[in-house]
Amino acid sequence: MRQIPAVETLRRIWMQQFYAPTEDGNVQWRSPKDMPPSTLAIHSPYDVEAHYSSKRSVDWVGYKVHLTETCDRDCPHFITGVCTTLSTISDDAVVESVHQSLSKKSLLPEEHLVDTGYVTADHIVNSQANYGIELLGKVRINPSWQTQNNSKFSAEQFEVDWDNQVVTCPKGHQSIIWRPKIDNRGLRVVHVHFSQADCRHCPVRKRCTHSKAARRLTLQPQAKYNALRQRRQVQETSEFKQLYQQRAGVEGTLSQGVRRSALRQSRYVGLAKTHLQHILIVTALNLVRLSAWLSAIPLAQTRYSRFMELKPQIA
Repeated sequence: MRQIPAVETLRRIWMQQFYAPTEDGNVQWRSPKDMPPSTLAIHSPYDVEAHYSSKRSVDWVGYKVHLTETCDRDCPHFITGVCTTLSTISDDAVVESVHQSLSKKSLLPEEHLVDTGYVTADHIVNSQANYGIELLGKVRINPSWQTQNNSKFSAEQFEVDWDNQVVTCPKGHQSIIWRPKIDNRGLRVVHVHFSQADCRHCPVRKRCTHSKAARRLTLQPQAKYNALRQRRQVQETSEFKQLYQQRAGVEGTLSQGVRRSALRQSRYVGLAKTHLQHILIVTALNLVRLSAWLSAIPLAQTRYSRFMELKPQIA
C-alpha cells in the first residue's frame, strides 16, 4: 500500500509534522526549528506542489504568476508573457526564463520595466549582453551603515582603478591588497584591503569603518560593479522616475486579472495545469483589451482615495 501516491503523501506529511514514536509509542509534534523549509514541506495533501509563501502582508499556499505586457501609448496593452512558478521561487530567479520565452516568440522589448525584486547586477549586464534589453528597475540601496548616513564614507565614494587593481579611499589612501575570490554563494568577487598604518591614524576613521583593523571592501566584477553603481545614480533622476511610472500599469493588469478572472484562485491541481489556467486567463484579457481598443474605450486612470485627492500637486 505504501506505493500508492496518496499513502506516500500521507507518510511524508507525518514525517514533516511529527517526531518518530518513542519506545512507549508516544508521538510528539516537531518543533518549528526541526520542520522542513517551505520549499520541501507539503502544505496541502491535495496539491503537493503548492507551497506556503509570504510577501509583505500577504500569506498564501499556492503558486506565483509573473506577467509581461506592452506599454506603448499608441496600441493596446497586450500581455505577451506568462510565467507560473512555485511560490517559493524568488522574483529575480525568473528573469532569464522570461527573456528566453519572449525571445522564442520574437517579442523581446528594447526596454523592460520591472519591479525591484527582479533587478540584480547580473540581470542588468546579462539582459543587455544576451538579449539586447535594457532592464529598467530600481536596485536596492547598499545596506551598509555608511550608506544610511550621508556624513559617512560608503563604498560608492571609493575610486576603483580596475586596470591597475587599486582602490583609492576618499582621503587619498590607496589599497595594498587586491584579491579575487569565490564567496560562499559561489560568486566571483574581489576583496580589497587597505593598510593598517594608513587607517589607524586617519582623522576620519570613525566615518569609514568600525573595524579595529583597516577598511576592507568586497567588489563585484567590473561590469556588475559599474552597472550597479550607475543604476543607483540614474534611478534618482527625474527622467528615470518619469519613465519608470509606466511600470505601474502592470499593477492594473494584476487587478484586472483578479477581479474579472479570479487570477488568485487555482481551479486545478499542480503547477502545469495552473500555468495552463493562467494562459487561458491572459488570452481572455487580451481579447477584452482588443475589444476595448477597437471601441476607442480609454484606459482607466489610477484611482485615488478622497484623502489622497487632498494632497497638493507639485509641478
